[in-house]
Amino acid sequence: MKKTFFSVFILILTISCSEKKTNKENSIIKKSKSDTVAKTANTEIENNPDCVFDNNYKKVTEEWLDELEIKNYVWDAEINKAKLIYDGDTLTVFKGGCNHFISSVEIKTDIYPNKELDTSLIRKINEIACKFKFDNYCKKLIDGQFKRNNTSNSSFFLEFEDDDPEDNLISEGIEILEKKKSTIIKISEYYN
Repeated sequence: MKKTFFSVFILILTISCSEKKTNKENSIIKKSKSDTVAKTANTEIENNPDCVFDNNYKKVTEEWLDELEIKNYVWDAEINKAKLIYDGDTLTVFKGGCNHFISSVEIKTDIYPNKELDTSLIRKINEIACKFKFDNYCKKLIDGQFKRNNTSNSSFFLEFEDDDPEDNLISEGIEILEKKKSTIIKISEYYN
């Protein structure tokens, strides 16, 4: 009886160990495949020979940040953007593109906009727009030279008149939305 019990115990232990090893191997294979797919997708995005503009987001964004004398940031390869802390707010930044050359800054802040658009929030957006050389937004915010469009209860859009429609620079405007306990501000423009 003891021999039978011991044999069954060894058999169960052997089977369970082999299942753990198989699960671990499958997990490693899946992770390896997903990493390969992600790397392939990023390489295809960055190495498209039909692109009009330089679509190496990391290189172009790092050059932009260097030009702005911003040294402290982390490159997030998963989303192809730089992340940094600027005056206590989290900024997600990128520049580059294939058919459209995009400049984009997303600000995550604790300042909540109210129905009248708080002056401290306007100053913050203006400061970042000027710092990142969004000339069509810089100073126009402080001067109130924009049109506010409510898109929902928790978000709105600031539109600006284009000073030079011939320059092929499209100013998309500034989107402001509340998300959980933060305000997200998206500033962007692109060359077509």
